[in-house]
Amino acid sequence: MNVNILAGYVTILVLNVIGQYCKNNHSSNAISYWGVEHDSSKYDLVCDCGMWSFVNETCKIEDNKAECMSRKLVQVPSITEPHSIEVFNLSCNCIETIANTTFIGFTSLLQLDLSHNKLWKMEPLAFLGLNRLIYLNLRCNHLVMKDEVFHENVFSPLASLEILKMNGNNPNLTSRHLRYPENALSKLVTLKVLSIDGLKRKDFGPSFQNLTSLTSMTAAGLNIGFCKMTAIRNTTFLYLVRLKYLDISSCFIDGSYIDPNAFSMLTNLHTLNLTQNEDIDIQNLNTVFFSLRNITTLRVLSMHLIVNRYSLGICLDSSYIKYFPQHLEHFEAQENNLEGVDQEVFSMLSPSLKHLDIGRNRFVFGIYLRNLSQMTNLTSLTLSGGSFTYNLPSRYPFQVHESRLKSNCTIYTNGSSQGDADDSIVFSLPPNLKSLEMNRAGLSYTLSTLNVSQNSLKYLSMTNNYFPNLIGPFYGFDHLEYMDLSFSFVQTISKMFFSELSSLLHLNLSSNLLGSFFCRYESETVFYPLTNLMTLNLSFNDISELRPNIFANLINLRQLQLQKNNLQKFDVNITSLIKLVRLNLKLNRLSTMSSNITDHIDTLIKLHESVVVDLSFSPISCQCNNLAFINWMVNSKAFHPNFINYQCVDSNTIQNITDNYTSTVEKLNRECSSNVTIFLISSGFSFVILCFVIGSVIYRFRWRIRYLYYAAYLYYSKTNSGRDSDYKYDAFISYDQNDWKFVVNKLMPEMEKRRLKVCIHSKDFVAGDYIASNIVKAICSSSRTVVVLTRNMIKSYWCGYEIQMANMEAVHTNRKVLLFLMMEDIPSSELSVDLLYNIRNNTYLQYNQDGDSVHMSRLWDKLAYDIKH
Repeated sequence: MNVNILAGYVTILVLNVIGQYCKNNHSSNAISYWGVEHDSSKYDLVCDCGMWSFVNETCKIEDNKAECMSRKLVQVPSITEPHSIEVFNLSCNCIETIANTTFIGFTSLLQLDLSHNKLWKMEPLAFLGLNRLIYLNLRCNHLVMKDEVFHENVFSPLASLEILKMNGNNPNLTSRHLRYPENALSKLVTLKVLSIDGLKRKDFGPSFQNLTSLTSMTAAGLNIGFCKMTAIRNTTFLYLVRLKYLDISSCFIDGSYIDPNAFSMLTNLHTLNLTQNEDIDIQNLNTVFFSLRNITTLRVLSMHLIVNRYSLGICLDSSYIKYFPQHLEHFEAQENNLEGVDQEVFSMLSPSLKHLDIGRNRFVFGIYLRNLSQMTNLTSLTLSGGSFTYNLPSRYPFQVHESRLKSNCTIYTNGSSQGDADDSIVFSLPPNLKSLEMNRAGLSYTLSTLNVSQNSLKYLSMTNNYFPNLIGPFYGFDHLEYMDLSFSFVQTISKMFFSELSSLLHLNLSSNLLGSFFCRYESETVFYPLTNLMTLNLSFNDISELRPNIFANLINLRQLQLQKNNLQKFDVNITSLIKLVRLNLKLNRLSTMSSNITDHIDTLIKLHESVVVDLSFSPISCQCNNLAFINWMVNSKAFHPNFINYQCVDSNTIQNITDNYTSTVEKLNRECSSNVTIFLISSGFSFVILCFVIGSVIYRFRWRIRYLYYAAYLYYSKTNSGRDSDYKYDAFISYDQNDWKFVVNKLMPEMEKRRLKVCIHSKDFVAGDYIASNIVKAICSSSRTVVVLTRNMIKSYWCGYEIQMANMEAVHTNRKVLLFLMMEDIPSSELSVDLLYNIRNNTYLQYNQDGDSVHMSRLWDKLAYDIKH
């Protein structure tokens, strides 16, 4: 039998075995690679269409798109009006061959997806008519890289093709019969992006130089395709000089088989990905860097996991990076077992380096940290830890290279470990650093006082560590705007921790253990320095109570996140939060909100309109005493109108709201109306009784109340005290206006002759003041009050008021005030009870109009004497 025919049969047999993807569901969603397990739900695994859920319906054609994914198709279906189709998706079917002129009518087709089928054969004219096609996906088929599979003219009709994906087709990469289909690919002069499987120790031959537009090539393994290059020679990429992007990650590259000029011909290279080639190893770094030394266009280099993950820790010696690319801007070297770096390393890195990711290593505290400032242009530094665990090793690691055991790396000082306890370390950060990430870094510290040199840091993320106590302060972070300490077991925060972080705009303290702390008094002032803060996240902290003024100083706060806590009430002062636009309180135990909160939210809506309040998954009380709050929610613009995931609690039963609380409001209006009537009647009756009691008390003590009111008014308005030695007048004359002639023409002159100063309302009252105020002021400013008692005076309201105020003055100051001058003989029956009582209990003189001059003189002398004494 002909050997070629036999080889063909074997190939077909292998393809049919692999083709069981179309016949059986995958029993596992994970694959293992070098002891690492990866979940297919997280990665685009090679040749996986999920669970292959086939749809038993014809292709769906809509908007110039033909959707035929997962239809159990064994050949390309006929499409009505194929000339109108621009996008044709045939992925996840069981198509085995593409015959000649299959797509002859698809003259407008731009995108064709044939991935995840059983393709093993494409006839020479399979793509005839697709001269406008830009995107072709052949991933995850059985297209073995041989000339009999890829005829040299199979891609000739694709005059406009720019993107070709043909990786994931060659699981048996070690076969010596495989070679890159360069003759077929050489016809794609417009091709810009190529994804292809990486063959073991095979070059991309001379015909690749015809791909004059090709700038991006992926030949990666693991989650992208199949790759086992093993070695990179100086001829591997010799004819791909125009490449700008090259991804050869997970290709089992052995560092000892990398030629010193492996990449030197790629003079246009911008991005190089060597990730997950664990056999490159640290001692071969210089070889890689040497081959890149003259590529001035290289800006991005990724070398994640280029050291065996089970090997010893490494201190990066400066000799390993002697030829580090000097125009690099972005460098990744995660998960390389680094424990430290030599002091000289940072000075040897690219001076233009802006982004450095060396996370998932094992760095120890060392003196190399003080040289971080040598990376003067660095803007982003990532020192985060790992996020997944390894399986048990499937093989022993290679022998450790002797040079790694004889490293000259220095990470410790030569001095004594016994230092001055008062000395504090000042950390030197790169001067232009804007972002620093140390997430999942295994840090376990009490965050005490920290000093950093002058810097430009704006973003600091230290999530998933262990910082139980935030003490501080942090000095030197004058430009810091974002701080993330979530998932870090924070239990307490000192009032000094934020004292030097007033520039913060965003603070994330979610998923910590701050519930007990926020119940204590000292938590009330912890956020006071953060007057510029715009977002505060305190979610998932088991908070059951907040101090009333904890947010009082956050005048610029826009978002407050308190979801997933244990709050039963939210009685905090938010009136100062005039810029608040989002208040997230979902998944708490809140049944209502106080009026001061709702009133302020209404005010905010008038200011911003876009205010959002979220109380979903909270047990909102649906009882009569909460009807006002429910009505407020329904009518407020702050809530989603459909109240998705809102609840209603009534008599210990919880119901999900599906009708925007409409039925709840109607039910409560009916049930609460009778209660309201009874309440109003009882309240009205109680109010009437209360008013009657209060009125009776006021009437009983009306004069005392009036006196005390005006006395207090005068006390706060005058500057002089009310002692006898400071009385302004000797006597205040209380008389009716109809008796003014007697007072002005007789009484006042006689008193003035006897050197007494009297006060009369027509002369001494202040115009514009209240009458009652003038009266109280005159009584309090006079030693005695002389009442000129006539029938006119008895009828006067204000004269009666003057007598009562004088009587209150006597009681209040415990001195004699009233003195009556009886002008007429008035029977007791004409006098009121109060007036008669005052006359009988105070001094009075009888005025005799018919008396001679001697008698009158004695009367005036007696009156003057009584006024003085």
